[in-house]
Amino acid sequence: MRIAKQQIMRIAAVLAFTAASTSAFAQSADYRRGYDDGYAAGQAAARDDRGGGSDRNRLRILEADYGVRGSTCDARRSVRDGVERNRGAVVANDQLCGDSAPGKVKRLSVVYRCGDSEPLRVVARQGETLRLSCRR
Repeated sequence: MRIAKQQIMRIAAVLAFTAASTSAFAQSADYRRGYDDGYAAGQAAARDDRGGGSDRNRLRILEADYGVRGSTCDARRSVRDGVERNRGAVVANDQLCGDSAPGKVKRLSVVYRCGDSEPLRVVARQGETLRLSCRR
């Protein structure tokens, strides 16, 4: 009887420990999810900063297509990321959104706006570098 009671106590202890660690794991997963959501919101706010300062110098990518006529891909996200990382420089290549037309020379066409100005369109052939800027 005494051995059975000790085994039951061990099982109960293991179950209690498992429940406690599962709860801690759930809390850390919730914490991580909250952190990730907050980080993403902060990044979005930084890209779309409308707070203090002048809006006329804020560069926004309206369109970005890479490829050849009839076979293009949407490169907006890659162009936006490249502009942010490289101070406005974007290389027209297959890393933007894939090779939409193998064996053909492709073009990158970008329409962007600085604040409330008229949209600007710039085009680069594959391998060339575009420099997007709101400075005049």
